[in-house]
Amino acid sequence: MPKIWLKPFYQLTSRGGKKVIIDVTSSVAPGLPPNKAVTDLTSFLKQKRVERILDFGAGALRHTFPLLAAGFQVCAVEFEECFARPTCSKALAQAKAHPNFSTLIYPSDFIRDTRRFDAALLCYVLQTMPIPEERKTVLKYLYKKLKEDSYLLYMSRFNQLEGTSGSHRVSDGFYKWPEREHHSFYREFTTEETHTFMDTFRLRRVKSLAERGTDQIYLYAKGGATWI
Repeated sequence: MPKIWLKPFYQLTSRGGKKVIIDVTSSVAPGLPPNKAVTDLTSFLKQKRVERILDFGAGALRHTFPLLAAGFQVCAVEFEECFARPTCSKALAQAKAHPNFSTLIYPSDFIRDTRRFDAALLCYVLQTMPIPEERKTVLKYLYKKLKEDSYLLYMSRFNQLEGTSGSHRVSDGFYKWPEREHHSFYREFTTEETHTFMDTFRLRRVKSLAERGTDQIYLYAKGGATWI
């Protein structure tokens, strides 16, 4: 197994010379409702005969639950350390009662699993990863696990770093919550950067689902899948 994202903790040095520990599981925001784009997509996905969905970086499962309720089979991928967080652990126990729910621990179980999926969710994940090569590795594996004529729903936000000091620069982004022992990481991507990145893995944009200027919510397609 390649040595990628084996643990959610990174010891990095900021541009200001400070040693910082990034904990990517600290990016999970408990208690948030599911994004409207997920619930709005359920009818479309059923029309396209989507059955099996991979929720990568599922966190507290806020997007998993509406998909389960709509009748999809959902596999949630996360770090073991993230699933152990109190909010995530509570959500996990609730989801396990559903017959269409399964999990994969990242990275070992995720890489070894041989299932193929009709769609995948990548919601607020890539921008929280501090190592650029690992973002590419994640997308490479997601592409392999998607069937032909399948979909990937991507979510991110822009203009979230207002007031962030240049001394908080680390890797190609910024660390947040400087007063904490462990920090979260954020790397903003322009719309052009996002589409170019996805195109590298032969994922083409078929629909923008954002309702606000700061949201970046795109449906990408693999193979011959379409919006129509």
